[in-house]
Amino acid sequence: MFAWIRELTGQERKTLIATYGGWSVDAFDFMIYTFVIPTLIAAWGMTKGEAGMIATSALLMSALGGWAAGALSDRFGRVRMLQITIAWFAFFTFLCGFTGSFTELLIVHSLQGLGFGGE
Repeated sequence: MFAWIRELTGQERKTLIATYGGWSVDAFDFMIYTFVIPTLIAAWGMTKGEAGMIATSALLMSALGGWAAGALSDRFGRVRMLQITIAWFAFFTFLCGFTGSFTELLIVHSLQGLGFGGE
């Protein structure tokens, strides 16, 4: 099933590991939000609809981020855009930890979605 991995060159294997690592971090970030939702609902008095809006906005913005990063990659290069989207994603993920209200988290998490999609 995984015999093709043995056929990869060293560089290809490193690339596979790096992309799997990026995918894992993205998946972890998305899943951790689902675990934090009950606490945010209790702490901030958010409704379930508002909590869903935050997750939905991030996914919608990730579609926009993927489209934008793809278009910009043709102009500025794929490596440069990947670097920018990773930095963008990391920065706004960090900022999510400092939000104190539904509105702040909605804005920051939506901006994070741009990097998520671009990556």
